[in-house]
Amino acid sequence: MSKYLVTGTSRGIGMATAQVLLTRGHQVYGTYHTGEEVAESLREGNNDLQMLQVNLADYQSIDSLVERLGDVKLDGIVNSAGVFEEVDFENFDITALVKNFQVNAFAPVYLVQALRNNLKDGSAIVNVSSTDAMVGSNAGMGYSASKAAVSNLTLSLAMALAPRKIRVNAIAPGWIGDGMKAPQELLDLAADYNPLKRLGAYEDMANLICYLLSNEAAYVNGTVVVADGGDLAKNYILDKGSELL
Repeated sequence: MSKYLVTGTSRGIGMATAQVLLTRGHQVYGTYHTGEEVAESLREGNNDLQMLQVNLADYQSIDSLVERLGDVKLDGIVNSAGVFEEVDFENFDITALVKNFQVNAFAPVYLVQALRNNLKDGSAIVNVSSTDAMVGSNAGMGYSASKAAVSNLTLSLAMALAPRKIRVNAIAPGWIGDGMKAPQELLDLAADYNPLKRLGAYEDMANLICYLLSNEAAYVNGTVVVADGGDLAKNYILDKGSELL
């Protein structure tokens, strides 16, 4: 039975990933921050799931998580937890920018480094970046920049851990699920723009993550896999232009 640590297991991609791993017979150590009721409901009837509370914006809390894991040997880590803190450029507050980086970019690196001796040789790590990392943003500038950092740090972690044959990759989801609680009007617009005419499902991302964790992806290392249904392949101007030709 393989053992995996999955952060952000109380919702979204993290929850879906934990569920897929469990159905495949693996043991999961999941983390949550404030969703204690959800964590409790996930624990019910899942003897192979252990839920651990952590505040990824607090390094002491991460240290406590590492202590609770003790000498557990991990086959992989999925850094799925993330936040979207809006940044108002005109009424600038640096704390919003900092929190995006603390949780989305710094915490995964800190956690992986702290658990490096828990990781088995030949294990795998998957970080969750975003296609937002590849474009500019307004209110989401902190989120986008932090995810760009995740993508780049993934490459550096892959090099740092390569001597132990530990693979490190990232996925860059497009519009998935509830879009981190985006307005329904925006979700409908995103689905209509998408070449496949739909939003991605959390399970779509979970299946991709589980592939990258598996031996089937044994030669996939140090890369960011885009999973956006073709959004980045589509050019709005060229698309509209083709309608006029």
